[in-house]
Amino acid sequence: MTTSLDSPWTAAALAAEFTAARGRTLALFERLQRAIGPDTYPRYLPELSPPLWDLGHLAWYEGFWIARNPGLMAGDGDNAITARAPVALLPKADVWFDDRRVNHPARWHQPLPGVAPIADWARRTREQTLVLLQAAARREAALALFTRVLDAEDRLHEEWLAIAQTLGIDPGAAADDPDESPVADTGAAAIDAAPVSWARYLPFVDAGGYEQREFWSDEGWDWRKRLGLVRPRHLGAPEAGDDTPLQRARFGRWVPLDRALPAMHLSWHEAQAWCRWAGRRLPRAAEWRGAQDGDDAFHWGQVWEWVASDEPDGAPGLIGASFATAPRLRQQPASMCRAADRNDGFCGFRSCPLDAA
Repeated sequence: MTTSLDSPWTAAALAAEFTAARGRTLALFERLQRAIGPDTYPRYLPELSPPLWDLGHLAWYEGFWIARNPGLMAGDGDNAITARAPVALLPKADVWFDDRRVNHPARWHQPLPGVAPIADWARRTREQTLVLLQAAARREAALALFTRVLDAEDRLHEEWLAIAQTLGIDPGAAADDPDESPVADTGAAAIDAAPVSWARYLPFVDAGGYEQREFWSDEGWDWRKRLGLVRPRHLGAPEAGDDTPLQRARFGRWVPLDRALPAMHLSWHEAQAWCRWAGRRLPRAAEWRGAQDGDDAFHWGQVWEWVASDEPDGAPGLIGASFATAPRLRQQPASMCRAADRNDGFCGFRSCPLDAA
């Protein structure tokens, strides 16, 4: 994820945002824990992390950059190599939660102490952060690190909403929805004015595009066959019958599919296959940013969007934001890398003509 470390925030405004973010974190964590239950915790899911590990990592990350950071007040705290003192409140925290040491599969197998100790550690860490925030009120470099920590907490909320969608859990008030402002997309311009909608994507599905090899890359075809996909994730007809309208699963409920909405929960492979079928292509990241900067009709922020790399052999990436992204982070589009087979997030795409410059 790329974000700016320049902090336009005052200490008072950051303190208010920290408090609001923690309220959202705990409310969503409680929803997830209550729905999953201690005896029915899901087994390893390759695209997700356990919420309890996430909560501990959030506290670890906050302490690493703030309370344990020897360079915080000196203005040289943006250094992950500088040694930190051990975590006094949870002595094994560096073993359990340092994501430089704990790879993704290992997150599911850490002998964590349970919800109460981790929640208490997170609470005390936040108290330390707020005290230090007041001391750093006039230090711009330090405030940038506080902003980084706040960004991480807001990003976690979006990841947890993806977990709720994957597991069919109602996240309560945390779940906004893009239904409030569907945008009509077009495909005539050099770059689409909005992400590809379900109305444009579904004809590819209806034409059997998921079972036609010529539209898929080698990696994409292997992925589709391995999963047995014949339509996008979270789409289905819950009641059998040819006349049943297509519906989508939304946080554990089947709801009518609004075809004006951006198509989402799509992998890079699916976006590429649709483009080949439609005789179009994904925009490069530079093209996307150029259109966003220069066109008032360019709509973004409903789904993360797959884009092609600006380098010939570069990896695919995502750009923008989604309806689940914190409003504070939707002020400017961000970029992040993600594996081409990921279809669990709120991800879609827009397209360009093949001959667009």
